[in-house]
Amino acid sequence: MLAKRNESWGLFNPWRTVNDLHKEFLGLFDDLSEGLNRFRANYPKVNLTEGKKEFVIQMALPGYCHENVDIEVVSNFLRVSAERCQPELAEGERFLHLERSFGKIEEAIKLSTKIKSSQVKAKFTDGILTITMPKQETEKAKTIRITKSK
Repeated sequence: MLAKRNESWGLFNPWRTVNDLHKEFLGLFDDLSEGLNRFRANYPKVNLTEGKKEFVIQMALPGYCHENVDIEVVSNFLRVSAERCQPELAEGERFLHLERSFGKIEEAIKLSTKIKSSQVKAKFTDGILTITMPKQETEKAKTIRITKSK
Protein backbone atom coordinates (compact mmCIF):
# COMPACT_ATOMS: atom_id res chain seq x y z
CA MET A 1 0.00 0.00 0.00
CA LEU A 2 1.37 3.39 -0.92
CA ALA A 3 0.54 6.32 1.33
CA LYS A 4 0.25 9.66 -0.35
CA ARG A 5 1.01 12.93 1.36
CA ASN A 6 -1.94 15.30 1.47
CA GLU A 7 -1.13 19.00 1.96
CA SER A 8 -4.78 19.86 2.66
CA TRP A 9 -4.78 18.24 6.13
CA GLY A 10 -4.30 21.59 7.79
CA LEU A 11 -3.00 21.73 11.35
CA PHE A 12 -3.03 17.98 11.90
CA ASN A 13 -0.56 16.37 9.54
CA PRO A 14 0.16 12.77 10.55
CA TRP A 15 3.35 12.71 8.44
CA ARG A 16 4.74 15.71 10.31
CA THR A 17 3.93 13.97 13.59
CA VAL A 18 5.68 10.78 12.47
CA ASN A 19 8.66 12.80 11.25
CA ASP A 20 8.88 14.67 14.57
CA LEU A 21 8.71 11.36 16.49
CA HIS A 22 11.44 9.94 14.28
CA LYS A 23 13.71 12.93 14.98
CA GLU A 24 13.00 12.64 18.71
CA PHE A 25 13.78 8.92 18.65
CA LEU A 26 17.10 9.48 16.87
CA GLY A 27 17.93 12.21 19.37
CA LEU A 28 17.67 9.67 22.19
CA PHE A 29 20.50 7.68 20.60
CA ASP A 30 22.62 10.83 20.31
CA ASP A 31 22.11 11.51 24.02
CA LEU A 32 22.90 7.88 24.89
CA SER A 33 26.04 7.91 22.75
CA GLU A 34 27.24 11.12 24.35
CA GLY A 35 26.65 9.67 27.82
CA LEU A 36 28.55 6.49 27.00
CA ASN A 37 31.46 8.48 25.61
CA ARG A 38 31.60 10.56 28.78
CA PHE A 39 31.50 7.37 30.86
CA ARG A 40 34.22 5.73 28.75
CA ALA A 41 36.39 8.88 28.92
CA ASN A 42 37.32 7.88 32.47
CA TYR A 43 38.89 4.67 31.21
CA PRO A 44 42.38 4.42 29.76
CA LYS A 45 43.06 4.11 26.06
CA VAL A 46 44.70 0.74 25.40
CA ASN A 47 46.75 -0.70 22.53
CA LEU A 48 47.28 -4.46 22.62
CA THR A 49 49.67 -6.20 20.23
CA GLU A 50 50.42 -9.89 19.94
CA GLY A 51 53.69 -11.28 18.65
CA LYS A 52 54.82 -14.87 18.30
CA LYS A 53 56.27 -14.98 21.80
CA GLU A 54 54.62 -12.15 23.74
CA PHE A 55 51.79 -9.69 24.24
CA VAL A 56 52.54 -5.99 24.64
CA ILE A 57 50.00 -3.59 26.12
CA GLN A 58 50.38 0.15 26.06
CA MET A 59 47.96 2.05 28.27
CA ALA A 60 47.63 5.83 28.40
CA LEU A 61 47.54 6.98 32.02
CA PRO A 62 48.30 10.70 31.94
CA GLY A 63 48.42 12.34 35.34
CA TYR A 64 48.84 9.05 37.21
CA CYS A 65 51.88 8.20 39.35
CA HIS A 66 53.43 4.77 38.94
CA GLU A 67 53.06 4.28 42.72
CA ASN A 68 49.25 4.36 42.28
CA VAL A 69 49.13 1.73 39.50
CA ASP A 70 48.58 -1.96 40.31
CA ILE A 71 49.10 -4.76 37.78
CA GLU A 72 47.80 -8.27 38.34
CA VAL A 73 48.38 -11.23 36.02
CA VAL A 74 46.70 -14.61 36.46
CA SER A 75 46.71 -17.31 33.78
CA ASN A 76 45.44 -15.45 30.70
CA PHE A 77 43.91 -12.43 32.49
CA LEU A 78 45.46 -9.02 33.03
CA ARG A 79 44.01 -6.48 35.44
CA VAL A 80 45.33 -2.95 35.75
CA SER A 81 43.95 -0.54 38.33
CA ALA A 82 45.05 3.01 39.03
CA GLU A 83 43.95 5.94 41.10
CA ARG A 84 44.24 9.67 40.47
CA CYS A 85 43.30 11.93 43.36
CA GLN A 86 41.59 15.26 42.91
CA PRO A 87 43.96 18.13 43.73
CA GLU A 88 43.49 19.90 47.02
CA LEU A 89 42.18 23.43 46.77
CA ALA A 90 43.20 26.19 49.13
CA GLU A 91 40.54 27.65 51.37
CA GLY A 92 38.24 29.93 49.41
CA GLU A 93 39.17 28.42 46.03
CA ARG A 94 36.77 26.48 43.84
CA PHE A 95 36.81 24.88 40.43
CA LEU A 96 35.29 27.04 37.72
CA HIS A 97 35.73 24.37 35.06
CA LEU A 98 36.71 20.73 35.57
CA GLU A 99 37.14 18.23 32.71
CA ARG A 100 39.77 15.85 34.04
CA SER A 101 38.42 12.80 35.80
CA PHE A 102 39.60 11.67 39.19
CA GLY A 103 39.17 8.49 41.14
CA LYS A 104 39.91 4.84 40.59
CA ILE A 105 39.90 3.10 37.22
CA GLU A 106 40.21 -0.58 36.43
CA GLU A 107 40.75 -2.36 33.14
CA ALA A 108 40.56 -6.16 32.79
CA ILE A 109 41.67 -7.91 29.62
CA LYS A 110 41.35 -11.57 28.71
CA LEU A 111 44.20 -12.79 26.52
CA SER A 112 44.02 -15.67 24.06
CA THR A 113 46.94 -17.58 25.62
CA LYS A 114 48.27 -18.12 29.12
CA ILE A 115 51.25 -15.99 30.02
CA LYS A 116 54.35 -16.51 32.14
CA SER A 117 53.39 -14.29 35.07
CA SER A 118 56.87 -14.52 36.62
CA GLN A 119 58.41 -12.88 33.52
CA VAL A 120 55.98 -9.98 33.04
CA LYS A 121 57.73 -6.59 32.81
CA ALA A 122 56.22 -3.13 33.14
CA LYS A 123 57.55 0.36 32.62
CA PHE A 124 55.92 3.75 32.98
CA THR A 125 57.24 6.58 30.80
CA ASP A 126 55.62 9.94 30.04
CA GLY A 127 52.16 8.76 31.15
CA ILE A 128 52.29 5.56 29.07
CA LEU A 129 52.29 2.21 30.88
CA THR A 130 53.89 -0.54 28.78
CA ILE A 131 53.44 -4.13 29.92
CA THR A 132 55.33 -6.95 28.18
CA MET A 133 53.96 -10.44 28.83
CA PRO A 134 55.72 -13.53 27.45
CA LYS A 135 53.38 -16.31 26.32
CA GLN A 136 53.51 -19.73 27.89
CA GLU A 137 54.48 -22.40 25.45
CA THR A 138 51.57 -24.59 24.52
CA GLU A 139 51.86 -28.23 25.28
CA LYS A 140 52.60 -30.39 22.30
CA ALA A 141 50.41 -33.37 21.59
CA LYS A 142 51.77 -36.60 22.95
CA THR A 143 51.22 -39.83 21.08
CA ILE A 144 50.43 -42.79 23.29
CA ARG A 145 50.99 -46.27 21.97
CA ILE A 146 48.65 -49.02 23.05
CA THR A 147 50.34 -52.22 24.04
CA LYS A 148 48.75 -55.56 23.45
CA SER A 149 47.80 -57.33 26.66
CA LYS A 150 48.79 -60.99 27.03
